[in-house]
Amino acid sequence: MLLTYQWEIFITLEVLSVISLLLFGLCRYFLEKKQLSLLFLLGFLAPLLLEGLLGFYLYKQTGEFDTFQVVILIFLLYAFTFGINDFKNLDRWMRKKIGHMRGVNLLTEKDAKMEAAKKDPKKIQVKSVVWLIGHTLVFFIGQFILWSK
Repeated sequence: MLLTYQWEIFITLEVLSVISLLLFGLCRYFLEKKQLSLLFLLGFLAPLLLEGLLGFYLYKQTGEFDTFQVVILIFLLYAFTFGINDFKNLDRWMRKKIGHMRGVNLLTEKDAKMEAAKKDPKKIQVKSVVWLIGHTLVFFIGQFILWSK
């Protein structure tokens, strides 16, 4: 059954993850329910774990590493690398917007410094160069692996 509905299960888990993320922000910053927001944060992370387990289980059942496992691997790699930083940026953005709507400042001093740093031309240039080098390395490593096989 899992093999038949693998994509539907994956999409459902992703939708649950996004809904949990939105409810996390709503509870934490709009309703000020920090304990409840932690439950939704767990609801955001649990589907990622379930996706990984699903991909591993299906690999064990079929013995094949197919498109489904590649997609799950990409999602998990993103979540545990770039996703962490993107989550922090989204959290900061939610605090800024919800705080503005409520008429309070939810940003810390550290957040204000990070917002200012995002606008600093030198920091932008350094970040762009680092991203260019990182993407180029990943591209060439990927090409090397593919050509070597």
